[in-house]
Order: sequence, then C-alpha cells, then structure tokens
Amino acid sequence: MDIQKVKEKIDQAKVVSFDVFDTLIFRITSSPEVIFDFVGEQFGMDGFRNIRIKSQQEISRIILKSGKAPHANIDEIYDYIAKKHPGYAWEEAKKLEINMEKDAVFCNKEIFEIYQYALEKGKRVIAVSDMYFDGTMIKEMLDDCGYNGIAKIYSSADLKKTKYERTIFAEVSSRENVKPNEIVHIGDNKKSDVELAGESGWNAVWYDSKKQINNRPGYFSGLGNKINSKASFWYQLGGDVAGELYMNMYNWLQQMLQKYQCKKICFLARDGYNMYQIYKHMDKECVTYLETSRRALLLAGITGLDEESLRLLPPYALGQTVGEILNYLGIDAEKCEYEQAGFQSSQDVIANDELRERMKHFFKINEKIVLEACERERESAKEYFEQKGLFEADILFFDCGWNGSSQYLMKRFYNAIGNRSELPFVYVGILDTQKSQKQLKNEKYSTYLFGIQKNQSVANELKKSIVIPELFFGAPDPSVWYYDCGTVVYEKEDSNQLKAQIANGIVDYFQLVYPFVEKYGITIDKKSVLNNIRRLIDHPSKKEAVMIGNIENADGFVKQKNLKKYIAKLDVKTIKRYPRIEIYWKKGLLKRPDISMTVKVYVVIKEAVKTIVKSVKR
Repeated sequence: MDIQKVKEKIDQAKVVSFDVFDTLIFRITSSPEVIFDFVGEQFGMDGFRNIRIKSQQEISRIILKSGKAPHANIDEIYDYIAKKHPGYAWEEAKKLEINMEKDAVFCNKEIFEIYQYALEKGKRVIAVSDMYFDGTMIKEMLDDCGYNGIAKIYSSADLKKTKYERTIFAEVSSRENVKPNEIVHIGDNKKSDVELAGESGWNAVWYDSKKQINNRPGYFSGLGNKINSKASFWYQLGGDVAGELYMNMYNWLQQMLQKYQCKKICFLARDGYNMYQIYKHMDKECVTYLETSRRALLLAGITGLDEESLRLLPPYALGQTVGEILNYLGIDAEKCEYEQAGFQSSQDVIANDELRERMKHFFKINEKIVLEACERERESAKEYFEQKGLFEADILFFDCGWNGSSQYLMKRFYNAIGNRSELPFVYVGILDTQKSQKQLKNEKYSTYLFGIQKNQSVANELKKSIVIPELFFGAPDPSVWYYDCGTVVYEKEDSNQLKAQIANGIVDYFQLVYPFVEKYGITIDKKSVLNNIRRLIDHPSKKEAVMIGNIENADGFVKQKNLKKYIAKLDVKTIKRYPRIEIYWKKGLLKRPDISMTVKVYVVIKEAVKTIVKSVKR
C-alpha cells in the first residue's frame, strides 16, 4: 500500500471509511479462533473451538434462510449453542469471549497514521465491519486502541446488511448522505473491501494485512509484523519463536525466587540479557545484570595448577597457536619458556591432541607466570563483584545453561577468595553429560526445560543443533574478556545488531501478550513453547536457513585464526582445509539453495559416520 497515494485519495474524499479487524486493529492471537480455545479452557469445554465455529455457521444459515438477517450476532450464536449443548454456563462463556476479544486487540500503527491524517484534513471518519459484534462493542475496542475520532461505526450485526452481499455499501452511502465515489474505503479483504466496494462505486484501497501475518505455530505467532510493519526478519524471529518460552520462564522464575527464598535475581551476561530486559520492563527492582563470561571467571578461580585447573585451561580446539592461547589468557608470551615444554616459539600451532596435552606441560613449566595472571584477575573480579553487591546473601542466579560451567567457575572463584556462600542457580536447561554431572555435583540449582535425568527427549531434540536455541539467549554487547581494576574489558567484537533485534522482538512480544495471559490465567505447556524451536531446527524455510546460516562466530564457537565459522554455511575449499570442521546445523545447511550438492553429500556422510561411531562406542 502506497501511503502517499492513499493520502491523495483522502484529500479528494468527503468520507474516509475503514474496515476494523486486521485493518484498524489487530488481535494478539495468531487467529480469531484462538480466543475460542481460551474460552473452552476456562470452562473445561473440550472441543469448544469446533462447537463455536459450527454453531455460528448453522445458526447463520437458519437466520439467512428466514430472511431476518444475513448472519447471526453474538447473542444468537450463544443462544443456539445453549440449545444444542445444555449444561454449561453459556452466558458466562459469552461474556468471557467478549471480554477476551476486547483485551486481545491493539492498534495497527501503520493504519493509525492514515486515520490521523484523515482527521487532520477534517474528513469524516467511519468504520464498516462484517462482524457478529454490534457497533457498541466494536466502538469500545476502537476507543481502547486510540481511535476516539471515529464518527460512526457500521456493523453488519446492526444493519443486517453485509459487504460480502454488497448490500452494506449503498446503505452506508445513504446514511452518510454522500455519493458512493465520495467515500474512500480501506480494508484488508481483497474481495469484500476492494472488489465489492469498488463495484458499489466506492474508492477502495487494499491493505494487505496478510503480509503482516505468518503461519508459524503458536497462540500468538505473527505479532512481530503486526506490531511493526517494517519489522526485520530477526525482530519477528525473536517474538514468534521464543516469545511463549520467555512468558512461561518468567512465571517459573517467580516461583524459583520463592523456592530458594531469594530477594534478588541476577541475570548472567550474555544469556540472561533478554530476561533481564523483560524484568526491567515489568518494573521489577529485585534484579541486576552481571557482565561476565566463562573466560572472565576462568583464571579468577585458579589458585594452583592442579589437574582440575589444567583441564579447564585452553586450547579448546585445534588450529590455534601457542601465542593466541596466551593472548586469550592475558599472559605475556615473551616471558614464557617454550623449549622445556617441547615448543619452539609462540608461533607453534596446536595441530593435534598430542600437542594439546603438551600445552598442559607448558603451563606447569611457566606456573609462576600463569598464577600471577590468575591473581591479578581474581582481585579485579572481586572488585567488580563487590561493586555489583553480589557477595550479599539471598541472590538467585540465572543462566541459559547446558553444562553448568558458569556456576562451577563462579563457585571456584568464590572459594578462591574465601567466600563460602551458596550460589543457587536456575537454568533453561542442563544436558545430562559427564561434564555437567561433575560440575554441578552437590550444587543447588533448578532447570526449566530439561536437566540431569529430566526430560531427556527434549534435551536430545535440542542438542543436535544447540546453536539454534542459543540464538534466543544472547546480548548485543561483546563478550566479556576479563576484569581490570573492577571494570569490564570486552573482546574485540562489534555490537551485534542482529541480537539486539531478536531481543527487541522478544521483549515487545512479552509486553503485549503477557498482561492478557496473566489476566486470564492462560497456561501454555512446555511442549508447545518449544514447537517453533523444533520446527526451526528440523524444518527451516529457505530464507531462515540462509539468514541464520550466514551468522558467523556465534556464541560458543571457538575462534581460530584464518577460519570463519558459520552456523550453516560451508564450501569445498573450507572442507579440504579443515576436514574436522564441526557441523552446527545440519538441516539448515541442507535446506540452503546456495550450497553445492558436493558439500551437502559430505555433510550427510560425515554426520552418518559420526552417528555410527557413537553407536559402536556404546
């Protein structure tokens, strides 16, 4: 829709008419019928959606045949339901449906701009709707959404005339006392609002609202583009894929604060960024955001180079030089001894597992230098934590999870400074691995989606492409490298606008939907909240496969010099140079139309071999 051309038509009109639903206002629900599902749940009516739809169709046919009206109104629909299905409080159900409809609508900002323009130009503004609600009910909805300047609302429920029968247009023209061609009508239904209005002499403008609505599963999917017609792919992805998950987790976190009797919740960077933003928008004062990372806590918890500490130190992947590892740890490479450890210089590459083990010997040879670096970082970290008030009691820590490394490393740091406080953690999920079992042994924590000996089927679904759920737990800020005199030093990364857009999509979704969900006590089961993440992992669209697949150096990727790692992007040249390169999102890579068949065959074979090897080892 060309806004400027619409305004030019408005300039020439006497009356400006708008369709109501999906034009002036949107519903937060993915479809109108979702409201029927909620009503049924409230009253314990199994299959109420089908009853409601079928009853409306049947009574409308009866009324049309009688010649009284073209369709039934809301009262007639529920009277019919009560006769067909006695034994329920149908009057209360009707009131609930009407109230939910009122609470579920919000202003379409794109059309609101046009509406305001019409008022500024002194035009008479009306609304015309084919709807089972009468004009009074519709007016309440429009008033609540800011449309207080609409002079008259014409509903088919009142006039007994409709757009689809083409009878309402002449009636409205007559009541408005204007010629048909003096009315500009804007609506989303190409047939009723454009073709039939045009045939009736009105100047019709099509508002393609369907482009604002997607078909992702979920009670409230498609909100991104409804909220903002110019919403980016990432903004829409954030709300539609992770919105319901965040709503459920918010309620769960409130329960966890009570369970652990904590007065404050601390969200760890960067995984806790989105939830922290939600809590801030909810005006919760009991929150803080801890800028930290596994790297920032690593050295702060090391007081001696025992086997456990050596196990924690890099390298974490092959291909790095000794110098790159030392730089990562903030250790002066020029002060280190190399020959005794079996290296020639800092330029030696850790090319195999033997050299990886040799690196541990290198750290022992240079133990004094390493421990001095640990002491420096420990003091700086202590200063930063003191500034944040994190040595107080009654604090609950939130992290995305997977292996519990943040809790483990933070506990080591607290122990290293002589603080024996308990550190209760809550996680989105913890994978059941030897690493997580060891790191979280005897620790206080709870998980939302899955954990050790908890919901392993869910964990198995997500861990095959764990990089996908991780998309929705991140921050636009660079990763924390280390602390220096109580301040944060970031890794040399640009701010991630992609993550910022995902975060904004999640927060806006939450702000719009949560009040409705809270008011009506709507529960969304854990299985449902993961449907979109499951779909994204296993059945991405081509656009999703390309857009997400092109993300490079995602969170959790070990950086290697001269190698760019992508979520799902690979070529033959890279495979030849790095045959052991990890495949992060198989289904996304295979879905991409721009990836060669050679690469796709390689990926399929590589993953098949990997599965066979795992099976044999068991």
